[in-house]
Amino acid sequence: MPRSVISSLRAFSIVYKGNAKVVWEHDCQFGLCDPDAEIYKPSIIRVQKFIYTEHRNVPLTRENVFKRDNHTCVYCEETDRKKLTIDHVIPQSKGGPNTWENLTTACKKCNGEKADLSLEEYGKTIPQPRRPHFLMLMKHIENIPDEWKQYLFFEK
Repeated sequence: MPRSVISSLRAFSIVYKGNAKVVWEHDCQFGLCDPDAEIYKPSIIRVQKFIYTEHRNVPLTRENVFKRDNHTCVYCEETDRKKLTIDHVIPQSKGGPNTWENLTTACKKCNGEKADLSLEEYGKTIPQPRRPHFLMLMKHIENIPDEWKQYLFFEK
């Protein structure tokens, strides 16, 4: 199970101290003073025993809500980023908070139609919004090494 994303230098330090094993290496080396030394940068390491780390919370931001919802309107599946906005599932006028579970991506047209209606009044159902795991937001980052994908994402 992936625990975190760290730099190659930090990964090398953990391996060098004997606390992990290299599973996969990048095809590039560290720039060292000794031209004869060839040390490849670790890409994936496996820690041999569980180490507690603080739970990483994903900050609740507009862009992170868009990433969680794959930049798609939950009501009509619009994907034009210029037309997207944030919708409160339970409207703010009815006490809806600014939380992961109450914010979702909507296009301006659907958000205007829904206005301050509840989902029942609006007549549409949507998937229950949830707080994302910080590693899941990485699928929207470009240039993820191919070897990471089997650990970060479940292919359908």
